[in-house]
Amino acid sequence: MSYGLYDADLAYYPVPFYNLELMKLSSYYKRKREIVGFAPNYSPHLYTHFIVRQDFYNPNSQLPTSNNVEYGGRAFDGDSYKPLSLEIERMKPDISLYERVNPKLARGYDKSVLSTMRRAEHIRLSLDGKTIWKDFERQFRHADDAYGVIFHDYNLNDVEGARALIESNITDWISHSLGRKVGMKYPVCVDNKEDLLAWLRLQPMGTFYSLTHKGLIDESYIPELVEVFQDSFAIRQTSVDITDCFTNEELINGGIQRIFRNIINLRSHCLYFPLIYNENNLIDNDWKLVMKLILRYNNHLVTNGDPEFFRRVEPFETLYSYCYAAIKQYHIKEPLLTKESIQYIFNFVRENNYDLFTDFYNYRGGEVRDDR
Repeated sequence: MSYGLYDADLAYYPVPFYNLELMKLSSYYKRKREIVGFAPNYSPHLYTHFIVRQDFYNPNSQLPTSNNVEYGGRAFDGDSYKPLSLEIERMKPDISLYERVNPKLARGYDKSVLSTMRRAEHIRLSLDGKTIWKDFERQFRHADDAYGVIFHDYNLNDVEGARALIESNITDWISHSLGRKVGMKYPVCVDNKEDLLAWLRLQPMGTFYSLTHKGLIDESYIPELVEVFQDSFAIRQTSVDITDCFTNEELINGGIQRIFRNIINLRSHCLYFPLIYNENNLIDNDWKLVMKLILRYNNHLVTNGDPEFFRRVEPFETLYSYCYAAIKQYHIKEPLLTKESIQYIFNFVRENNYDLFTDFYNYRGGEVRDDR
């Protein structure tokens, strides 16, 4: 029999994040001396059995059904991982399956990113998403040039004892001291200071390390975050998810102002995080524009990445001064930052929430302490 293995995520996402289940299936069927092919596109007619794995949902993905096609992955199964048979789960992943993925296919990502992915150990720590799987170490290839471990669990923070296990065993898993780094396919999601700080202490694997804090980061976090900021590269891979913090009414009646003041509070300590937000939480299109502008204001210093520049600019920059400077930069083509759009947003806020309107003019780094 012939088996075609198709990674449906590669067509839509620039980072070539390997699919652990496909690599294990490749090892399994090759051991059984079956014909295994990595399909560059959806082509079930070329194989006896065609296996599709897709972890990230994409509305543009169109995968028709067929008698010889088997679908799997988070995009189809939801947030609860559906394990393969134990015989397959115990297989060492076949990294060679992705040799055909090159920088051109990866849309500009350079060879170092692909090299990191190929040299990493790829494992799943838990099969039930809660407890550590007793046979997880069978997945290690123990390659001499291994560069860190990439975990494919949906949320490592939900797995009891995961972080402590990683911290205490990474030296045994990876022989080279410079390669003892941690990555993950899915963000580690936390909702408290203790968990956030604990994960920040690990050595991140650059692009492949991601932390998400659920909810606003309040004032009590700041002393410890400032302390770890200089030494933790992981903090630069951390985002804040405010999607579930507020209802439409709560956002309009003080929530947006609280978010804005929280951004300023963090920035006054040189702390800045990308904000994850679902614009459907707001019903009114004008309030959606307000939120877009605030998030744009937050992101422009997140992407700068220069602490000295941040310290020079922050004491003088309000949201108003940021918008004023954006209007003067005629090369910016973003509709949100045109003179007409900014004037419309400011007038709308003035008429509907005058306190927030004055915040746009008056508050800058180091001045806000009441985040409500």
